[in-house]
Amino acid sequence: LTDAGWEIVETDCPPFREPARLQAQLWLAEFRRTGAKTLVEEADPDATFVYAQMERLCPAPDLDAVLDALQSRATLLRQWELFLQQYPVLICPVSAEVPFPDLDDVRSPQSFERIMEAQLTQVGLPLMGLPGLSVCTDRSDNVPCGAQLIGGRYREDVLLAAAEEIEARSPRIEVVDPSTS
Repeated sequence: LTDAGWEIVETDCPPFREPARLQAQLWLAEFRRTGAKTLVEEADPDATFVYAQMERLCPAPDLDAVLDALQSRATLLRQWELFLQQYPVLICPVSAEVPFPDLDDVRSPQSFERIMEAQLTQVGLPLMGLPGLSVCTDRSDNVPCGAQLIGGRYREDVLLAAAEEIEARSPRIEVVDPSTS
């Protein structure tokens, strides 16, 4: 992006882990209220495993904990918005790991925890309604790899402009048939 006129600054950003924890807590609170019956009816072993892991990681909150989570969300959103006013685009990994094998998250409780940790950017940022965009920049063992761009609320235009510049400077990525890769 530098040669396209963007200033690149390496800096610390607001937290990812706490928004991810709150998002999981709120997701699960809602699911316990409305979706657990469907889980039993469908009897999908992978979904049942994921739900069990989420329950293990997120104890059921009382009303005060839900209200505290919503208040924390507002505080975190303010931190992120102030950061994104100073740095209009955050470039970060899509995941802390290269794409992992299909169903690796349901292989074991340890694998589930590892993947949840690797996916902090994908779990925590939706809590605050921040737009994100993934851009593929290369391939690793025929698996697409790239970066995630995060912007301020309603600033998709900035993300699209940055992604266009990154894409223009990255190797051409061809469509891959997953059954042959």
